[in-house]
Amino acid sequence: MEWSLAALAAGLLTLADLDRTFYLPRRIQDKARLRTWYIGFIIGNSALATALYFGLRSVSPFAEWSPAVRAIAIGLGYLAIIRVKFTTFSYGDRDNIPFGFELAYEGAKKFVYKRINRIAKAARYAETIELANNTSLADLARRAKLSIDQDALMSQEEKQANKEWLLGVLQDAAADDMDKRISIANFVLSEQRST
Repeated sequence: MEWSLAALAAGLLTLADLDRTFYLPRRIQDKARLRTWYIGFIIGNSALATALYFGLRSVSPFAEWSPAVRAIAIGLGYLAIIRVKFTTFSYGDRDNIPFGFELAYEGAKKFVYKRINRIAKAARYAETIELANNTSLADLARRAKLSIDQDALMSQEEKQANKEWLLGVLQDAAADDMDKRISIANFVLSEQRST
């Protein structure tokens, strides 16, 4: 049953990557489809790590390790293993084109991420417009400044850069009140600055 440790480790790494990549609002119109892509990608990566575990468990140096350590190591290292290049080849005027599983994996990842992003963007748009419509510019600015001040994960340099960005949005003579509210609402909700 140690293969499940490889699946669990890979699943947790995938979940962490998805969480780092996508901001998902609480209210999402197409939540079932989003969950299908999200969970499907986690399960797919877990299955891939499990297959790698069965393929590598008797290969040196993994064969000498205890089953639990071997499973966890393969589960945590599955992305590095999948990115191993078997060879390179030339095609037309291009030399040293890498060949391995990475191309297929990255293609599948891009396919899934594109669909998750499409659903998440629609939800983020609706959430941002709702907050901008229902909150004054002054209240949004106070909320953004407080969010920056209270963020324990931001460095002092990041806090200063975000405050300068906020001041720039507020003082932008080319932007109207709604544009400013949308920019600040987007930052408050997703911590992403518009340019």
